[in-house]
Amino acid sequence: MNNVQLKRLSVLNFKGLRNLSIDFDNNTNIFGDNGTGKTTIFDSILWLLFGKDSTDRKDFELKTLDSDNNVIPKIDHEVEGDFLVNSEPVRLKRVFREKWVKTKGALESEFSGNETLYYWNDVPMSQKQYNEKVGEIIDEKVFKLITSPSAFNSLKWQDRRDVLVKIAGEVSDADLAAGNEEYIALVAQLTNKSLEEYKKQIAATIKKAKDDIKMIPTRIDEVERSKPEAVNAVEINTAIKAKESQIENIENQLLDKSKAFDEVINQRNANQDDIFKLARKVNTIVFEIAERAKNEANSGDSKADQILKQINDKKSNELQPAVQKIVRLKSEKSTLENNISNYEKSIKEKRELWEVENAKNFIFSEDNAVCPCCERALDASTIENQKSELQTKFNANKKSILDGINADGKAISEKKNNAVAELSEVDLRIASGESFISSVKESITSLESDYESAKSNSETKVSVEDLIEKYTSENTELPTLKSQIATLEAKVFELPDANANNDLRTQKQTINSEIQVLRDSLKANDQIKAADIRIKELQKEESMLAQSIADVEKTQYVIENFIKLKIDTIEDRINEKFSFVKFRLFKTQINGGVEECCDALINGVPFTDANTASRINAGIDIINSLCDFYNVSAPIIIDNRESVIKLLNSSSQIINLFVEKGSYLNVGKPKYTSQHLAELEKIKTA
Repeated sequence: MNNVQLKRLSVLNFKGLRNLSIDFDNNTNIFGDNGTGKTTIFDSILWLLFGKDSTDRKDFELKTLDSDNNVIPKIDHEVEGDFLVNSEPVRLKRVFREKWVKTKGALESEFSGNETLYYWNDVPMSQKQYNEKVGEIIDEKVFKLITSPSAFNSLKWQDRRDVLVKIAGEVSDADLAAGNEEYIALVAQLTNKSLEEYKKQIAATIKKAKDDIKMIPTRIDEVERSKPEAVNAVEINTAIKAKESQIENIENQLLDKSKAFDEVINQRNANQDDIFKLARKVNTIVFEIAERAKNEANSGDSKADQILKQINDKKSNELQPAVQKIVRLKSEKSTLENNISNYEKSIKEKRELWEVENAKNFIFSEDNAVCPCCERALDASTIENQKSELQTKFNANKKSILDGINADGKAISEKKNNAVAELSEVDLRIASGESFISSVKESITSLESDYESAKSNSETKVSVEDLIEKYTSENTELPTLKSQIATLEAKVFELPDANANNDLRTQKQTINSEIQVLRDSLKANDQIKAADIRIKELQKEESMLAQSIADVEKTQYVIENFIKLKIDTIEDRINEKFSFVKFRLFKTQINGGVEECCDALINGVPFTDANTASRINAGIDIINSLCDFYNVSAPIIIDNRESVIKLLNSSSQIINLFVEKGSYLNVGKPKYTSQHLAELEKIKTA
């Protein structure tokens, strides 16, 4: 065992103790009234070793104060201790010193902080070296536990239990479970989890199952209330057939109007071609008039004339044809877009018609299977043949209608695809044409600027503009051509009435909605059946959850019993280590459950409720066991020693701190103040 004994302690200017030296033997008594410095002795030992006081503070006020409670400056605060460590002498010293620095030119030195000096056997060393050497003798936490009788019970109960379990030694779950099939099965479940984690898992499983089972009656009620009223399927199917007949009639009307619309579009394209031809004639006449006017106005080829010719050439040969082409292409684009829209509507209508026809089912009523002559019911064989024949005809007719709708749909779809391809090509041509027009306009603008510049530098003999105006007014063909173009353009931009079929489509949409409502109502009986099935499923789930809760609660009961067995076993092993104090590691609750704890008991009384003497002796009993476990001993410092008449035996060094009224701090016996002695004398003579 690593035995540590304190032989001598010297304290200088430490927390009010100006100069004190104490020699210690194996059992040392220190007397003093309250406030004379008994606890300061313990603080000085802890500060010497670990730099802390008895309340585990590092930053406590250790400097000595004067009568006005001001720090006395420029004095060292030090503690020196002579120890025997396994009979080997060791001297430790720690000095807390103020640093005073006198700067250049200053009259007095100034306080610049504090420093701590460390000595081991009178050899100076760093804090790290000092702490390492102290740690080699004894661990700080262990030292505090084995030097103060109250230290262990001031720990958190979980920390106390951890220490006690280490002292008693771990108990194997497998060893505890041996011979009990339920416990063996429980331990087998602890492959990747602790017993405590498994306990929490089981509790969470039970809680979730109980929460789920509480919700099932509500869920059943919700399903019950969601069930619709039952409907008459025969009446609804009859109504659907009547409305489908109306849809078919509307489809035929829409198909006729679609053909008329195609004829209008073809005529529009023909008008656009005529407009282009007439525009070419107009451009030719305008060009000829301009050429004639230019030739008459100028006999020679000046620079301005050449530029003007270039301008007119570009306008008549490049710009105007390109603009006319763009107009025609945009008209063609509008036509294609309108066609595509109509094709899409027709395709949608065909699809809806197909869905209506496809949804029709063969219905045969045996009530009508009677002889046409005597109205007697036909025999079963005849009825079956009649039913088979009618069903074959129905299927053939339905297939013929669906095939016809498919064929019409494919034809319309092909037209739409062709129109989409043409539209894409037209968009490309428009973009190319507009780019070309922009380029030509930029060229003309540049030439016009050059023309104005050339014109200002030369005299124009004849006004070309006047001549053009004159020849244009004299031409009789131009007004006729322009009138024809205006008439054709008005027809081109007269869009066919796209809303002509809206009323029919609205009627069709309304009837389709009504059919859908009727079909949806047929689902009511299926919904009722599905709801009944769901209710049975929920009832089965409720039964399964109840059984699951019972099974898991059984496992929970096994866990609680196993934990109690484990705690009882550990508790017995722990209590074997102590003679005066016993430990309780669990409390049995009102509901039979187990609450973990770690309470020290003295003759059945909790440590916190016992008297001072019992608590001190219990602390010594605990320290004795801790010393045996950690294989180390150190001085036990017992405060309020006057409360104990008979102290429990211990192999550790004992330092007793007695509270003695009227006594100075003194070793061995009380040393009373003169005032206290006078008071005692008065009592004697009274």
